[in-house]
Amino acid sequence: MENLEFRFLTTLVFTAIFGAFGIYHLLSYLMLRQRILLHYCIVIFGLALHWSLSFFIHGSYGDSMAVFADKASLTTAMITTFGLLMFTRDYLNITSGRYPGLSKAYHFFMIVVAGLPLLHWANNLITRSMGLNDIIVMLAAIIAMATIFLNIFSGFQLFRAQKFNRYYLYSYAPILLAALMYISTWLLQRWYSFNTEGIVLTTSVLITFQLILFSLLLGFKYKSMEAESMRIQREANRKLEFEVDRQTKDLQIANNALEIQNEELAKVNELKNKLFSILSHDVRAPLNNISVVISMVEDQLADDELKPIIEKLNLEISDKIDMVNGLLQWSYGQLEGVELNTGKCNIYELFENLQDEFDRTATAKNISIVHEVSCPEIDSDDTILQVILRNLISNAIKFSHKGQKIVLWSNQDSGHIDIGVKDFGTGMDTSWFSRLEHGDKPQSTKGTLGEKGTGFGLLIVKDFVEILGGELICESQKDEGTNFILRFPFNS
Repeated sequence: MENLEFRFLTTLVFTAIFGAFGIYHLLSYLMLRQRILLHYCIVIFGLALHWSLSFFIHGSYGDSMAVFADKASLTTAMITTFGLLMFTRDYLNITSGRYPGLSKAYHFFMIVVAGLPLLHWANNLITRSMGLNDIIVMLAAIIAMATIFLNIFSGFQLFRAQKFNRYYLYSYAPILLAALMYISTWLLQRWYSFNTEGIVLTTSVLITFQLILFSLLLGFKYKSMEAESMRIQREANRKLEFEVDRQTKDLQIANNALEIQNEELAKVNELKNKLFSILSHDVRAPLNNISVVISMVEDQLADDELKPIIEKLNLEISDKIDMVNGLLQWSYGQLEGVELNTGKCNIYELFENLQDEFDRTATAKNISIVHEVSCPEIDSDDTILQVILRNLISNAIKFSHKGQKIVLWSNQDSGHIDIGVKDFGTGMDTSWFSRLEHGDKPQSTKGTLGEKGTGFGLLIVKDFVEILGGELICESQKDEGTNFILRFPFNS
């Protein structure tokens, strides 16, 4: 009776100790979410369940309960063994990438440990073979002992990998001794009857001591991991601060260089404005005045010998004025930028004004300018549209023969409005147009009366049409004429 009370008290005390350890580490896992703590909980709760079976095995609650507890002891032992395998693998950082051989060994042992309880219960419920049962029990004992030696072997193999690995190996003596004593007793009890109270008490104390050591190791390892994480974070912060400082300095240098460039650009822009002011007022104005004077002289001149000379001189002056106008228009568009002033533009009035403007030049070559207006208005910038058409009409007159006509036309189609300038003159090879689309300056070509050009006109037209949101299209055939089309979508 006293033996039963002592065994009951011993079982109760150590089961409570194991349960307390398990609850503490379970709460730790729920707070820290470290996987190794969960695996350690499996070890502890497996031990608690295994020790609690002693309440039933010795017949305190009936023979049937004792038989069931005896059969369940293999399952609880394998739960403890499975948890110990996973705990050791995590603690020693055994992964397939770093230690493929050890990783495969642990994987094999975990499969066997998980499969033995299933095989044991299947035998007890289905075949009920005592011989097979003894084999399974013997195999479970061997696997449990082999697990202990595998963990010790892994500790030796990874002794120098991390400083905490050696502590794990040093702390393994209690569980090794307890396993040898407990498994040997467990096996011998199946064939011999003897008093196991001293052995059970000794193994209980050893395992309790082992749990204390493992708990301390986990605490030290977690603190070490936390310190390493903080070190890595500090190092990352230091590198980040260094990189931010470096990039800040680079940005300051780039900003200083940009400020210097802006100052230089401001000076260049100021100089450019002065140059264009000179070109506009001190060059174009005198040329216009000379052209007016020559025209007046030409009207009053009666000498047939001098008249061709005066006409040629007037033509040269007109070419130079066109060159200056074209240069100014293109340069303002390229360098200064063009501010759009969009509004309703009356196409018919625009054609009338341009016809009046070119009346004298067209009359000199006996060229007529006619209108074909199908679309009377467009939303656009009136001034820029005049610049575009002025250059196209000037080109049309230049490359038309005497007695021909030029058609100013407009048309509205689905989705777009077309405005065009069509002549029936010399025409041209449109291969130059593809070069113009790539930004190349077209070569200057003489007109039908030897008129000279600068090549700026079509550059102005192309750039200004794109500014207005349109597209420049050229249709031309040699000796049949040219049709320039300005195509604008409705929302341009």
